[in-house]
Amino acid sequence: MSPLQCEIAAKELMPALRAALAITMVREYGLSVYRTAKLLNIAPAAVSNYLAERRSNKKLVRKLLEDKEYAAYVKEYSIKIIRNEVKVDEVMCFFCKLLYG
Repeated sequence: MSPLQCEIAAKELMPALRAALAITMVREYGLSVYRTAKLLNIAPAAVSNYLAERRSNKKLVRKLLEDKEYAAYVKEYSIKIIRNEVKVDEVMCFFCKLLYG
């Protein structure tokens, strides 16, 4: 991956992915904002902002939640994070490779 792709991933993908994971954990799996924040290593206020669509690239978040392939991965990794089977950093790396190869 080129330095430019890494920069794009850091600025665009990571916040959008955190938003997609937070939305999935709260809305689909019923976790609290506080539990979700702890699992994702972010502030509860960030989770609240993601839920209210006040943060991150809305278009990319929608793509991650609505595209059949990406949405399946978001759900799969949300469950893995909840079960402590994978670290958030590993999920970020997976999606970065998936999107930017």
